[in-house]
Amino acid sequence: MLPRNVRLLVLELVILSAYINPVSAIDNMRVAHPSISASVLCLMIANKEGYFKEEGINVEFLSIRGEIAIRTTLAGEIDFFTNAGSALAAVARNVPVKILAVFQDKPGWDLIALPNIKSIAQLRGQTVAIMSPEGSLAVVTREILKKNGLDPAKDANLVVMGGDDVRFPALKAKAIQATLFNTAASLRAQKDGFVKLTSAGEYVNTIQGGLATSEEKIKQQPAKIARFLRASMKGLAFFLAKRDAAIKYSMEILKLKDRDMAGAIYDEEARLTVRDGTSEAKILQPMIDEMKLAVKSQRDLKLADVFDFSFVRRTNEELKLSGWKP
Repeated sequence: MLPRNVRLLVLELVILSAYINPVSAIDNMRVAHPSISASVLCLMIANKEGYFKEEGINVEFLSIRGEIAIRTTLAGEIDFFTNAGSALAAVARNVPVKILAVFQDKPGWDLIALPNIKSIAQLRGQTVAIMSPEGSLAVVTREILKKNGLDPAKDANLVVMGGDDVRFPALKAKAIQATLFNTAASLRAQKDGFVKLTSAGEYVNTIQGGLATSEEKIKQQPAKIARFLRASMKGLAFFLAKRDAAIKYSMEILKLKDRDMAGAIYDEEARLTVRDGTSEAKILQPMIDEMKLAVKSQRDLKLADVFDFSFVRRTNEELKLSGWKP
């Protein structure tokens, strides 16, 4: 038996440690994503590298399409979602969410069709899949059809489906005739004999990946958000700086055995990925204005109404001052 004064000292140290190290408990956080793109790869790589664990965070990734992800985030069941295009459409409709980071500010989608369809004009009367009614993928799909002489409301049958993991099997089964795919699904589809009709980047600029959450969470849990963003930005830096390791992780995440395919996916995603999680006003404000028109919003939306890059900017400064490297 320890002397009484020693036992009291030990007890005092235990109590004191509980106050000076409140982050020792693990916070469970959930992230919704519609499909695996560069933004999700960065987060999953951050998880595999232990960056979230370092911040006292256990992350769960859930495949959920944009508008459902927003509803579950507002209900407090999801902490973040990566479909920044859906977030932008939601803000235009006065939904209290904000985009905290942008991973790609140019669309990397390709319009992929069945082998017998050789032009966009041949989509007249055909079924084209979108991921949500008003997300960025839907906006871009309609814009491509319009600029090729087709009325999206009359000349094509737009059906709402899930992410690439749902739409790819639907295309293979000929349940749909065309859809926009991200880089990974596009390259896989083309290898399987499907036809690339065009690239979304030839028609519009839009946010393809990012991190968004509710305004309520930003107010109530800024410290948790800061920790999550710090781990996320480390994952982004790793993805961009460590090509071979990132390709290896991508093969695991995408369940790919073809390293050449994984390398091609990586190179295209890395080309489109922004370096610091932010984008410029001259790029983002036109996207906001176009989304307002798309959803028929009368709101006077400015950059600060949609984006809050303060967490990312502080994180970037912290990492720079500390000399951190992946």
